[in-house]
Amino acid sequence: MRTENGLTLDLDAVGELLRKSDVLTVGFTLFPERLLVDTRANDKQGQFAEMVEPVGSVQERYVWLGRHRGSFGAPEAFAFFVWPHTVRGLIERDILAPLRERLSPLAADALNGALREAAEAENRAIKEMVRGTEAWPAVWQAAN
Repeated sequence: MRTENGLTLDLDAVGELLRKSDVLTVGFTLFPERLLVDTRANDKQGQFAEMVEPVGSVQERYVWLGRHRGSFGAPEAFAFFVWPHTVRGLIERDILAPLRERLSPLAADALNGALREAAEAENRAIKEMVRGTEAWPAVWQAAN
């Protein structure tokens, strides 16, 4: 389950997004929460990096940004992608380095905390898959 084999990602394209996006949202495959990073800052609000609840559309994310990051207009460059591998792989390969370089020390710390939270959510999901839960029924449960 923790393999990094399988789907490939154009890391050059991801790096471009990380270098240019004002707001970046990363989805993960084993849990619904998203990593949201807003590189914009002004005298009212600093940069932002947190795990957030998913929304149904990009329009809903713009509404979310308006409520939570209201001192900014719409982002000039908004990006979303799903990381198809483990959070651990994302961290260990330092895929987000181009983004981290654009962040203040405080926001970089927040990003590290959000990634730890994502890794914990992934670990919980893996344990649920092994044990079998309502969200992840085990084979022997699904057959009944």
